[in-house]
Amino acid sequence: MQAPAGICVLRGPEHVYELANPRYLELVGDRDILGKRLRDALPETAPAVVPVLDRVYQTGEPFFGNEFAVLLARGGEPEERFFNFIYQPIYDAMARVEGIAVLAFEVTDQVRARRRAEQLAHALAITNQDLDQFAYVASHDLKAPLRGIASLSEWIEEGLADKMNDEARQQMRMLRGRVHRLEALIEGILSYSRAGRIRDRLSPVDVGAVVAECVELLAPSAEARIAVGDGMPTILAERVPVQQVFMHLIGNALKHARRADAVVEIACVDAGEFYDFTVKDNGPGIPPQFQERIWGIFQTLEARDKVEGTGIGLSVVKKIVETRGGRVALESEPYAGATFHVFWPKRPKTAS
Repeated sequence: MQAPAGICVLRGPEHVYELANPRYLELVGDRDILGKRLRDALPETAPAVVPVLDRVYQTGEPFFGNEFAVLLARGGEPEERFFNFIYQPIYDAMARVEGIAVLAFEVTDQVRARRRAEQLAHALAITNQDLDQFAYVASHDLKAPLRGIASLSEWIEEGLADKMNDEARQQMRMLRGRVHRLEALIEGILSYSRAGRIRDRLSPVDVGAVVAECVELLAPSAEARIAVGDGMPTILAERVPVQQVFMHLIGNALKHARRADAVVEIACVDAGEFYDFTVKDNGPGIPPQFQERIWGIFQTLEARDKVEGTGIGLSVVKKIVETRGGRVALESEPYAGATFHVFWPKRPKTAS
């Protein structure tokens, strides 16, 4: 069985090849090297390694090379290759250095793959920055005329107040409603585009406190009841994405309950490597044939004139959770409410 490492022995201050195993011969291109000085046997490689060998021979100190770059020809033009290796001095009976043992592993493929990955990561980072800038500018440029339309409709309604009938006023309100919906849609698209890419620093997040903040921000009606179970954990995560997840899920439950006395229950149980957070409502439920569809972007089960929404919220939840190593699930039956599950990993997934 051939050793995975190239092994050779160099004798004397001129570093003459005394021994080389088959793997070493393969690494240097199956050349006739035994009995030759390294500088003669590997002339393209010598400038990089001979000074190091000289130092080991003179000082008696071993040298450890890590991803050491050398030029090496294997039946063609010399090309850059990378090695991890050890130069270990060999001593004679008088404790004097008489040679050097070499143990070498080629890591060219690994180094090239890592460098390529680093280049791609750098290019991706630049692309993401450009995308963020574009999204910000586009959202600003799109929302500016929308705000103008909303303001103009209000001025028209005020200026023609004595000449407009109820139907005209209702149409103006519908116009402003469409404008606000478009603004929400633009914000939703921006949020979705950032959900899996923008990563913040990890810190301890008290989920119970985050849920309480979400409820306060959503300001449910006096008739609605939101119950938060005991034992909400503190997790190591990014606070804003966690808040986004619960804002969307609780807001979705309140919006689609279709009843003033909506009940939303938020709980958490230990699920091994995950925390299983649930948001349960007493709404009309979701038929089985639509339970996968709701996680898609721009997907709603009702006309937007009936229930205001962009169809982006649940897709943002899914993207946030999955890019952080978790998963989402849904349990629901028609007319029996819905329970949304967020399986959040206890050990954070590092950004890739």
